[in-house]
Amino acid sequence: MFDERSFITAKQQQWKDLDAIVDRVKFFGLRRLPTGDLTRIGSLYRRTCADLAYARAQRATPGLVDSLNQLVGNAHGLLYAEDREQHGLHRLVRFITQGFPAVMRRRMPFVAAAFLLSVAGYLIGYYLCRSNPGNISLFIPDAFRDSVDAWKKGFADHGDISLGNGVLFSSSLMTHNTEVGIAAFATGITILAPIYLMLSNGWLMGALVAVVAPGGKLGSFWPGILPHGVCELSAIFICAAAGLLLGWSLIAPGEYTRRDALVRNGKDAVKLMLGTIPLFIVAGIIEGNVSHSSLPHWAKYTLAGIQFAALAFYIYGKPIKRRMKQAV
Repeated sequence: MFDERSFITAKQQQWKDLDAIVDRVKFFGLRRLPTGDLTRIGSLYRRTCADLAYARAQRATPGLVDSLNQLVGNAHGLLYAEDREQHGLHRLVRFITQGFPAVMRRRMPFVAAAFLLSVAGYLIGYYLCRSNPGNISLFIPDAFRDSVDAWKKGFADHGDISLGNGVLFSSSLMTHNTEVGIAAFATGITILAPIYLMLSNGWLMGALVAVVAPGGKLGSFWPGILPHGVCELSAIFICAAAGLLLGWSLIAPGEYTRRDALVRNGKDAVKLMLGTIPLFIVAGIIEGNVSHSSLPHWAKYTLAGIQFAALAFYIYGKPIKRRMKQAV
């Protein structure tokens, strides 16, 4: 025989726990729940659904059935409303405005590692080629030799080469950098490959600077690189960070098995990779229309500075504003 009083006594704490979590979801959202609540809400919801079905089957008092029905309905609505928000256009907007910056902040040490590897490569290429110009063959592929001559002549200001050659060079360099970024991500599980790719990308730039500097054309070199380089190089560093993250999962899985660490970190790695797509697009547009144009150098430097500031604010602006509000 169904004992409603005993049933309520045995289940009441479970229902209170679910109701409390539902209230927290209403105020903070499902994504901001503490880890303990996230692991419990699913099981509490399923058990309460079972309790509702049992109470109906046992013809419990209408007050109990209505109360359980309301609790289950509230929990269902919140859970599935959050789920619907993760689909379609809303999901894309949320990833761009919140998801990608959050992953960037969380994985910034890997981005910094990719950047430092490129700096190390740059220094190697620069000093070896500056001390002995013959070493340029070690760092710059034959396919880029004509481009090196163009930079020596002030390529970025269109002083000595045609616009057609400039566009051709822009396309080849953008294709090269995009391939480097994709390769750094795709081969990340080896961890050695992204390290080499960042070093090689750095020493290509260092060698190029070393051979351009003696001719006094660095004044046109940097204005021809930085306007699109802020976005393009940032995208490459982020791609490499995604690759390094995959490789690091196998070296230092932490409290997880290597397989679980790879799956867990792989999600962030994919997000990092996807987030670079707009950066490569913006870099391509600027490279084809601004970097090698006849605009004054100060305008090109200003554009580069604006991009850098915008990226920094995009990644860290929201947490800073949140901390300011809390301080007030």
